[in-house]
Amino acid sequence: MKSAIPANNVIDAPPPHLATPLDSPGTSGSFQFPTSNLPSLSPTTSPTSPATSDANKVPIPRIPVPETPRTQPRTVRACAQCQKKKTKCDGAKPKCRFCERSGAICTYTKSKRESQQLQFQSFEQRINAYESLLQEIISQNNTQDSRLSIQDAIRRRFQASPDFFSTLLAANSPLDQHIPLPRPGLSLRRMHQAWQANENRQALVLAQQPPVQVTSIEHWTSLVDDDVASHLLSLYFTWENPIWQLVDQNQFVHDLERGRTRFCSSLLVHILLFYGCSFSYNLTRITDRSEEKVLGDKLYAAIQRLWQQDKDRVDLPTVQSSILIGLLCCTFGLDKIGTQYITRGAEISARLGIHNQDSAYFFWDIDDDPAAILNCQKLVSWAVFDIHALACQVYRKPPVLDEPPAVQFSQEEAALLDEGAEWCPYPIQSPVAQPFYYTASWVRSELVAIVHDIACFALKFPASTLNCDDWDYGHTLHQKLLSWNAKLPWSVLPRHNTTPHIICLHLYYHATTVSLCEIFLQNESSPEAQPPRFDPEPIKSQSLDTIGSLVLLYKHYHGWKSIPIVMLHYFCVAGIHAISKLHPREPKWGLVLESSVVGLWHMSLSWGRLCKAFLRMIELVLKARKPQVPSLVPPKVTTIFAQMSGSLWTESDALALSAGYIVHHVPGQGEGGSKFKAHALQELLLAMEGLAVAPGTVED
Repeated sequence: MKSAIPANNVIDAPPPHLATPLDSPGTSGSFQFPTSNLPSLSPTTSPTSPATSDANKVPIPRIPVPETPRTQPRTVRACAQCQKKKTKCDGAKPKCRFCERSGAICTYTKSKRESQQLQFQSFEQRINAYESLLQEIISQNNTQDSRLSIQDAIRRRFQASPDFFSTLLAANSPLDQHIPLPRPGLSLRRMHQAWQANENRQALVLAQQPPVQVTSIEHWTSLVDDDVASHLLSLYFTWENPIWQLVDQNQFVHDLERGRTRFCSSLLVHILLFYGCSFSYNLTRITDRSEEKVLGDKLYAAIQRLWQQDKDRVDLPTVQSSILIGLLCCTFGLDKIGTQYITRGAEISARLGIHNQDSAYFFWDIDDDPAAILNCQKLVSWAVFDIHALACQVYRKPPVLDEPPAVQFSQEEAALLDEGAEWCPYPIQSPVAQPFYYTASWVRSELVAIVHDIACFALKFPASTLNCDDWDYGHTLHQKLLSWNAKLPWSVLPRHNTTPHIICLHLYYHATTVSLCEIFLQNESSPEAQPPRFDPEPIKSQSLDTIGSLVLLYKHYHGWKSIPIVMLHYFCVAGIHAISKLHPREPKWGLVLESSVVGLWHMSLSWGRLCKAFLRMIELVLKARKPQVPSLVPPKVTTIFAQMSGSLWTESDALALSAGYIVHHVPGQGEGGSKFKAHALQELLLAMEGLAVAPGTVED
């Protein structure tokens, strides 16, 4: 609908012949008397001479007429007091003579013409305000908008012009009767409503629109509407997906909007929405995730149903769904099942050949962008290889994928694709940073290849013993790690880039170094045979110290509002290491312990039982350590562990675990203080629950 008012709100000027001012009578501009009523002089008569007329005149006596006094000018408008008293008003201002003598308040009312003019101006302003409100509603709302958005617009206008919009707010609008209430959901709009009610909202600026916006979610699910889906998908693509870019955002949204199943499926949509619920939180109380839990239960039930339908499909959405379900199972403390899902996703990807240079799955159609399709293949193929290699390393599983993908970004391609990209901690609007997604993917691919080699090397033990060739190979792997770290460009260094996926990249590097060192520390039989050029103990200790610092860095920049799944692993490693470092002269490690425990606590509100299992493990190690100064343990840690020992962790929780997660840092036992070898988390917790451990014997 086009407005009748010009776009610049300037009314057109009148035509020139109407704009000319009215001239006064006459051509000269000075006023002249009319001459039509004056008697004309006869041309035959002439005036007599003065001498003749004076001689013939006879004086006639006249009666003098008294001079009349000049009358007082008429009062145009009487004051209100004189009108009420019906007295004659002289119209003097600011006070007439009557009000001045009587001491009354003297006021003058506007004339009828002036009142009409003011009323007309008021109507004109009201119409303009209503037209502006209507334009805002039409431009900012789509077909799914509810009456709440309209009322919000009216309330904003009311604050600016209360006289104009008070009647709209007070009236029983027919909108209340015909526009249905929105379904319960975790939308950005709800966060804005909570933000407006927050007294400290000046310290927080929310995004105005989700970075991922969809308009066709009803084609894939009936559990959420477009607003809720846009909000939850934005959370997933902001916090989780950048870690390894398992889902190409552009191709996924493109197919979602068009109902295509090449890069999108109903199963994958429900899984990403479930992840979004795990990253969502109550703006005023981030530990309140009750609404997320209700929607998450419905989504998870749909995921279980849809998996039975799609598990035999050989396509990319099934690969991605299987891996994401596997990661979810790991957070539930069922990593023995979770690794099976991750392995299944890797097997399907191998059947599809997505790692090959000429993969048929990534041939483009006539309406596709070939460059975008190729970028999608590079991102997703390396992400599948990345997660599979990490699972093999952590859970000691043989890999399905023997070789890294044949397609990869070059440094120049990555730098070009990163130009202009921005990241902000949605739903918060700031700070905005350049994320360097593609550069991170480029450098991460070389690290993942090393992780794959370490995972394969670790499978030799403990079946075989370390020999000199193994020590040489360990030294070679460590040199590869050092070389990778030394060649990193400035754009992916934490001192320049503190986005979550960059911090997680460096946590991954140091955790990989620790994993390499653990192979030798847990399996060495004759320390004297160790070559001097590779000493795993100080290398491991240095990497663990750096992991603690990176955990503090993550907390400083991002807090614990939204945390990627992989942080579970880093919190566990950093928390257990911090216990052995507690000392009055090193307050840093109290902060690391607190950050790790609080981080796991927040993740346990949404991610599942594994978080609580890690918390219980840290608690048992802390009890075994028994710091000499109890005040070194932060109060938040003590409070959380007190709740854990109550009703939040029981023997049945430990028995319900099916976790093969390998834990290396455990307390010693027995009189000799001998070390545990690497133990699975489930077995270790069951052993430690009833274990009498000598204090002060925590081993790293």
